[in-house]
Amino acid sequence: MALQDILSLSKSKDFIGKKQGMSKERLDAQLGNLRNKIAFYREYPDLFIDDIKGPDCSFKFYFYQRVFLRIVMRHRYVYATFPRAYSKSFLSMMALMIRCILYPNSHLFVTTGGKEQAASITVAKIEEICHLIPSLESEINWERGISKKSKNDVKYIFKNGSSIDILAATERSRGQRRTGGVMEECVSIDQKMLNEVIIPTTNVDRQLPDGSRDRNEPVNKSQIYITTAGWKNSFAFSKLIELLIRSLLDPDEVMIMGGTYETPVKEGLLNEDFVDELKLSGTYQEDSFDREYRSKWSGDVENAFYSSEEFDKHRVLLQPEYEYSGRSSKNAYYALGVDVGRTGCTTEICVFKVTPQPQGTALKSLVNIYTFDAEHFEIQAINIKKLYYKYKARIVAIDANGLGVGLVDFMTIAQTDPETGDVLPAFGVEGGTAEEVMEQYKKVKGPDVEENALYLIKANAPINTEAYAYARGQMSSGKVKFLTDEQQAKIKLMDTKLGQNMTVDKRNEYLQPFQLTSILKAQMLNLVEDNEGVNIILKQSNKGIKKDKFSAFIYGLYYIKQDEDRKKKRKKTSIAEMVFYSSN
Repeated sequence: MALQDILSLSKSKDFIGKKQGMSKERLDAQLGNLRNKIAFYREYPDLFIDDIKGPDCSFKFYFYQRVFLRIVMRHRYVYATFPRAYSKSFLSMMALMIRCILYPNSHLFVTTGGKEQAASITVAKIEEICHLIPSLESEINWERGISKKSKNDVKYIFKNGSSIDILAATERSRGQRRTGGVMEECVSIDQKMLNEVIIPTTNVDRQLPDGSRDRNEPVNKSQIYITTAGWKNSFAFSKLIELLIRSLLDPDEVMIMGGTYETPVKEGLLNEDFVDELKLSGTYQEDSFDREYRSKWSGDVENAFYSSEEFDKHRVLLQPEYEYSGRSSKNAYYALGVDVGRTGCTTEICVFKVTPQPQGTALKSLVNIYTFDAEHFEIQAINIKKLYYKYKARIVAIDANGLGVGLVDFMTIAQTDPETGDVLPAFGVEGGTAEEVMEQYKKVKGPDVEENALYLIKANAPINTEAYAYARGQMSSGKVKFLTDEQQAKIKLMDTKLGQNMTVDKRNEYLQPFQLTSILKAQMLNLVEDNEGVNIILKQSNKGIKKDKFSAFIYGLYYIKQDEDRKKKRKKTSIAEMVFYSSN
């Protein structure tokens, strides 16, 4: 029997003559005690679950979970930064369900960066909770057409009039009304949509049974921010600092929580061997591990040259590309940016798809990133050439400083692919930034040469300044697109039968381009500006975070800029010639 059924019995006209296991008189006599009990449960929600779950229920709280629930139920504003496997989504959904039960007529929402992601999280966690604790399932109205769930639309209606649904962080949610809600993975929520659309939906307090409203109830205008750590120069971090300051001024209203992977490891929710394997992985990055498992926010809050918000705003590519795709504009082409590594450093390759636009600069989509171990330059040259042909690329923009020249030497001679036996021809040089470097390879020509395949970049302060500024400007204007966050990619993958049937290794292989894009982001946000005269100098705030993927990214973009500049120059020359001709 649901709690609302018990509270409604004393007012029911149909109660007399029905066998409910208790009498109206007995209930009336206990209403005062029931009210006190509900008030107690609002402060101690974990004990509410203990009391209603029944003797046959095997669910048990860990101590930290009890603390989490009590904090959320007692405060209007909560910001929780926790690692993977901390049960943060499970606990936040349970908190919403308990609030709906103990505060009738509450209308609570879940929002995140994408509506599908919010729906997937909400359905998965509420169904898990209902399976573990059937008593909570009894509180939801499961009659046909009442509660509903689909890929994009989820709404659970409780028997006391409360509800939990999905609120999309888009203009479509403007003007709706809710009592409060959860901002799940708030690092991925757009600042403007949250401030201008989502939060204003909570401006009406819960209506009590007698029609009045109590503005002091913590459920009213409640905001629960749940996330893993992100970057300091982001809206999510600014919101954390804002609420941290408010918690000092008003600790009864605001609370900040945080934790590391050690807690779920100690409780057996996370395997310590899994953590050790992550640290030994070839793609392991300490700053990424700090964010995901130690809840440490990355980046420099004041001087980071690139914006986390700008990067995240344009993480819109849902699928990596592993080869040439003819689905784009006929004028589109691929360009490879290569940062050369050897002896302990990897070689990084950024794959851009460049799509010219009718007006303005081209759209640059970073469709994949490859990491090659520090192998012999001949092996690296073979790998790069194979990628060149796989994508039918126009150019390989390669680092020609220091070690880079050694790899260029092998790129400009032929090799035989040891796997297939195919002959990979020598690559000719189209151009570059230094005449003395290009001069060495002018003789690489002929019928057996892949003409104009290399663009050699010997970077210096002015070239770096031009490249850094161009990258920031193109990101700001939305001309550079990135692969979506790996967590969102994983959720979408697991919504498909293909993803569900994948082995763990295959799934990790699929997610690798998304993960490497996040590492690129971390490298970019670690760069702080230190100007020298007119030049922009970018230095690593944390020396432990590499910049190799960023270098490959910049080399690719630099070539694309030079190509755009050449086309503009040709266009202006053509127009000038037409004007000159017509005037005579």
